[in-house]
Amino acid sequence: MEITELKARLNDRVEAVCDILLPAGKRNAKQYEVGSINGETGKSLKVCLSGDKKGVWSDFASGEGGDLIDLWKSARGQTMVEALDDISDYLGVTRNEPMAPKKQTFTLPDKPQCSAPKGAVLEYLTGRGLTEKSISAYKVGECGNNMFFPFIWGNDAALIKVREAIDGGKPKPTSSGCRPVLFGWQAIQDSDRIVTICEGEIDALSLYEYGYPALSVPFGGGTGAKQQWIEHEFHNLDRFETIFICMDTDQVGQAAASEIVERLGRHRCKIVQLPEKDANGCLVASCPKAEIDECFAHASHEDPDELVSASEFFDSVNEIFRPTDKAAEGYTVPWDDLRNKLKFRPHELTLWTGASGAGKSQVLSHAIVDMMHQDAKVCLASLEMVPHQSLKRMVKQLGNVDVPTEPFLRACMDWMSGKLWLYNFVGRASIDVLLDGFEYARKRYGIDTFVIDSFMRLGVGVDDYRAQDNAIFRLTDWAVSRPVHLHLVAHARKAGDSRDVPDTESVKGTSEIGANAFNIIGVWRDRDLEDKKAVARISGDLDLLAQIGDLAGVTLNVTKQRNGDFEGKRKVHFNNETYRYSSNKIDNRRYVDFDRDREPSDTLG
Repeated sequence: MEITELKARLNDRVEAVCDILLPAGKRNAKQYEVGSINGETGKSLKVCLSGDKKGVWSDFASGEGGDLIDLWKSARGQTMVEALDDISDYLGVTRNEPMAPKKQTFTLPDKPQCSAPKGAVLEYLTGRGLTEKSISAYKVGECGNNMFFPFIWGNDAALIKVREAIDGGKPKPTSSGCRPVLFGWQAIQDSDRIVTICEGEIDALSLYEYGYPALSVPFGGGTGAKQQWIEHEFHNLDRFETIFICMDTDQVGQAAASEIVERLGRHRCKIVQLPEKDANGCLVASCPKAEIDECFAHASHEDPDELVSASEFFDSVNEIFRPTDKAAEGYTVPWDDLRNKLKFRPHELTLWTGASGAGKSQVLSHAIVDMMHQDAKVCLASLEMVPHQSLKRMVKQLGNVDVPTEPFLRACMDWMSGKLWLYNFVGRASIDVLLDGFEYARKRYGIDTFVIDSFMRLGVGVDDYRAQDNAIFRLTDWAVSRPVHLHLVAHARKAGDSRDVPDTESVKGTSEIGANAFNIIGVWRDRDLEDKKAVARISGDLDLLAQIGDLAGVTLNVTKQRNGDFEGKRKVHFNNETYRYSSNKIDNRRYVDFDRDREPSDTLG
């Protein structure tokens, strides 16, 4: 259990802790009062028992104070590590212990014959903006023109590095095989709860000059073995509630910072961004302390990329309420009874399902034509139909025509230019290859609407549910992470009753297919009604034809719309000559600007 949790648990039983540590004290309203940290009766030392300052104490005679951990440490005369161990025993909890590293044998460094800097070393260090106060606090040694930096482990030096007192000099260990530990423990007070970790020994001294006692990593920036010190120092860092990470601003420094934050805990590590490359660079550039204080005050946690404050989404939420373009609002459908009730928004996947022959691909084709009219840019991967057959169907729907003249066909094809791209492949497609093609189309041409017809053409077996799960996860993840809408055609299971309109449970395959879709649209075709109409026409039964002639033969079931307000069924008419679907029996909607008066009689509408 880390220090912040220990502190919280002590605060939960603050009065009991006071009774244990200072038994001569007494409660007085919202405070616990005693003579001093030594425990005699009196009122000089007060501990707050409730409110925002619960657990905070102050001795108004001596000026001492702190929280309950400080009180425990002072009352029992313990070091911070001893106090934390003692508190853990009292609370009956286990402290956060790392797994013991492999048994290793480390070499003790050769102890050089050096003295406190007085000559060339002192001149060099003061030239870098350092004072004798920081040089002494870190016990820097001098021997001739060389500086010695002792890395303290316990009461002894576990590692000593030597460096020539010149710019560009590289510090090296005096002995090989030494324990990799942090530099600077000699300058850290036992009462410190906040510490800074930086990248170089002289940077540690520089931060000390600014009022921030610091430790330096032993082997600079980078990851992996460069930060091996963590396994040795992990427990020693338990006592710090806040650890400032102040690595160099270059790439290796930032890589080291990320690894240190990840391993020591994102919740207590804060990244400091300095105005210069490193701390000593700030000192040499005469950056004022107030500027460095500002950097520490604005140090931030390195939150996971996925963790974002709600306020960061203001623009995108505002865009939903007040869309500035059609793509942001979402494209709709051409059928009056569903227009503006059903939207195809960015970052979504829509599933179109229905029995074989129900017309789901054809319905989607008509919807695509209308979306292009709304300025959508579409990429169609019809893996079950060659491109020219897909285009034949679209031309009929676009032009409201059975067989267009060549000029009108040219006008229709020109209208689709810049609006429609086709993925020229029929058969079983690799998802990786298909999404690579989609991504290229999105980036180069700004395409925002993609269609895959159909799911079972993506190299997944009918009974291979794991492969189906992986496939739908890949497709959904791709769509959600990009400002696009992906339409996916999936077959429906064989219904027990041919009159059953497809719903969420009708999708053939693993349940994850429907679960991952944002919208599900089931398409059902009333074959009984079609047969009755055909019989009435052939037999000339005008009464029957009048009775059923105006009935719509196709049902669209919006069975799921995750980000919309409407779900339900709507009936539409189907025109067998133009392949159009419409809420009304007659649909004269025009998309192409063309002089229809010059069209010969083989066109309709």
